[in-house]
Amino acid sequence: MTSLLDRLPEGLRSRIPAIPPATPRNLWLLLAAAVATQNLGAFQSSQSEHITVYALLVWGGALICMEDQLDDLDPDPDPLGLVLGIVLLLAVMARTTLVLFSDGTLYLLAPLAGLALAMLCTPLKQLGRFRDSLLCLLLIPAFGVLMKAIPERPMSVLTARLSGFWLSILGFDNIVNDRTVMMPTGGVEVLPACNGVDTIAQVICVSIIFLLAFPIRSRLSRTLLLGAAPLIGLACNTIRIAVLALCVAGGQGKGTPMFRFFHDDLGSLLFSGIAIFVFGSLYMRLLERELPPLPASGGDREQI
Repeated sequence: MTSLLDRLPEGLRSRIPAIPPATPRNLWLLLAAAVATQNLGAFQSSQSEHITVYALLVWGGALICMEDQLDDLDPDPDPLGLVLGIVLLLAVMARTTLVLFSDGTLYLLAPLAGLALAMLCTPLKQLGRFRDSLLCLLLIPAFGVLMKAIPERPMSVLTARLSGFWLSILGFDNIVNDRTVMMPTGGVEVLPACNGVDTIAQVICVSIIFLLAFPIRSRLSRTLLLGAAPLIGLACNTIRIAVLALCVAGGQGKGTPMFRFFHDDLGSLLFSGIAIFVFGSLYMRLLERELPPLPASGGDREQI
């Protein structure tokens, strides 16, 4: 009896990717993808886009940290780890369905799910092989802690002053009063949601993901990168606030498409992406300094 796939034209059959066999490795990877998707879905439905994108970056970082293990991955948990992993994973998935907007438990579910997946893959005494991936997932609750640890008022005032500084460099007259940036024809007030704490926390946590996934040996370089991360996040957000002040001064105030773009999640994510790009470029530049030089090609060899 021929299957439905066999009845398709040869040209069409060749374009359909083959379904991977149901090996323990493939089933574990499928389970891991399903767990990550459910967790990200909970973030998307209950949190801001900023936090959802951050959670996506963390799950991606966890995958990168175990990339060198994927080829020879062979799940073989011990009986105790199998039972504990199943119970923990079921509890995490059940709790995820109950998440509300203000539910801080959501931030803990990702590392718990990662631990459950690790126990379903390897004996308990060998969980260390997933150390870097689990540390990555711990950055999700660390994000929430860091958001609350950075004081709001001083950060808002600093953001306003730096935004006025960028405007002054560009030749625009402005006056900064506490958290307000005023220009001759309008201005903006830096509220808690706009002071860039989330962008700073995001870049700091992404810097840790980079250090885990692509280690740098130099202690000086690591210190420089960890110090540069919050400064890059702060600079990008203050530039965004300066752009908003220019929008208001130019008659594109609250409610206009231009203002909404730079004020709402889309524009904020754009500047967060710029911050991460700048940090990534700096990181790769320092990482390249530690790589050995490429061997000379045959055409560059001198004849003697």
